[in-house]
Amino acid sequence: MASGSGTASETDSSSSDGSYERWIVFFVAGCVFISVLNTNMFNVALPSIGREFDVTPGGLGWVVTSYSLVFGIGTPFYGRLADIYGLRRMFMIGVTIFSLGSLACMFAPTYELLIVARIIQAAGTAAIPALGTAAVFRAIPAERRGAATGITAAMVGIGSAVGPSLGGAITEVVSWRGLFLFGSLLILTLPLARRLMPEGDPDEDATLDLAGGFFLGAMIAGLLIGITNLESFGFASPWVIVPILVAIASGFLLNYRIRTAKDPFIPGDLLANGNYRMLVFIGFAMLLTHMGTLVTVPLLLDSVNEISSARIGLVMLPSAVMLSIVGPIAGRLTDRIGALLPLRAGILISFIAMLLMSSFGVGGSALTVTLILVLTGLGMGLANSPMINSVSLVLPTARTGLGVSIFHMTFFLGGAFGATLITTVIDFRASSSNALNVLHSGDGANFSDAFLVPLAISGVALLLSMLIHIPKPWEVGAAERAER
Repeated sequence: MASGSGTASETDSSSSDGSYERWIVFFVAGCVFISVLNTNMFNVALPSIGREFDVTPGGLGWVVTSYSLVFGIGTPFYGRLADIYGLRRMFMIGVTIFSLGSLACMFAPTYELLIVARIIQAAGTAAIPALGTAAVFRAIPAERRGAATGITAAMVGIGSAVGPSLGGAITEVVSWRGLFLFGSLLILTLPLARRLMPEGDPDEDATLDLAGGFFLGAMIAGLLIGITNLESFGFASPWVIVPILVAIASGFLLNYRIRTAKDPFIPGDLLANGNYRMLVFIGFAMLLTHMGTLVTVPLLLDSVNEISSARIGLVMLPSAVMLSIVGPIAGRLTDRIGALLPLRAGILISFIAMLLMSSFGVGGSALTVTLILVLTGLGMGLANSPMINSVSLVLPTARTGLGVSIFHMTFFLGGAFGATLITTVIDFRASSSNALNVLHSGDGANFSDAFLVPLAISGVALLLSMLIHIPKPWEVGAAERAER
């Protein structure tokens, strides 16, 4: 790694030290945990925020949508900026913006200013998952990256598990404003970030392709707005059609820019990598399956099983616990045997879980749903760390910053698509008495049909996982050492 300062030299000289590797993994995992916690805690507080500012449920959606838009657009921008100006610098800027945005959220006097503050917060937190992962890739040899990404993946699971209950407790005891204390304190970690985060090899001669970045941002915004409006307005609404058309047109313009610009926002060689393209779709499909399930199951248990919110929480908890436990194990397996076996096993288990949920979970007992959800946690836990780690195994070191950022962007879009597509199918098939799945019987035919969406998409991901080639970590490690 190149160094331009005393701290970078210290980082480089200590990068072979196991204690340094542990420090950077725990630091990145802690930052990722706070960013995940921020999202999951906030959603629980929306009813309290609506009452304080006298905002309707429809109006409250804007605070979630604006955050999602900026986060989705910001992630690839940080990846590109890190390649140009340095990873450490951009990560520290992101943490600073996130902390200041959290502070602004805490003291927002009006709902409009709360939306602005959440946008600022999203503009900062967009740097944390992608650049944190890229830092781990650059600081830790390929042979040990799996275990590191496994720990980070576990923090995502833990943050998702404890976020709603912790957010509810803080809102109840203090107020929703107390939720932002964690994020505002993250700025205190900047000295540690300066010492631990690798700088990489910034290319200050490179230029930022603003036109390409604009087309990418317009494509993401169009997709997110279109799918967000889908459930409320329907397929034929201009509130859905126009954003989707903007997304399609922006996609064509982005592709033209990639082929013609001297230094495009997304380098052509990145998208020319077939293994990387398949990996991006697999990530999209897995989060679509996972997040779609997490959104749909509470609706299923409420409307079909008619159980209380407290019991719904208990049904959902074992899946998150399983994901948190299996993540580090899958990471260590990746280091020992390679990424393909745990990745394929995770996708296969997720595929089976969706088949079981559509066939027997819908209309079955809460215990049946719990057991199937444990399978979804196992599948996602097995696949998540190998997926992320594989980005560093199929791309050259110079492309990992942007590569992992685009992977995280599509990962995030998969979650957004999953929640919307599945709930749209639930509404569209609400009057159906017979499910499309012949194995299903009983109530909830529309929910059974809805789970066919992630079943089909995870099936495509399973097929791609059989075609993809991911080098072994020790092979990549040997090649990286030879380059030095």
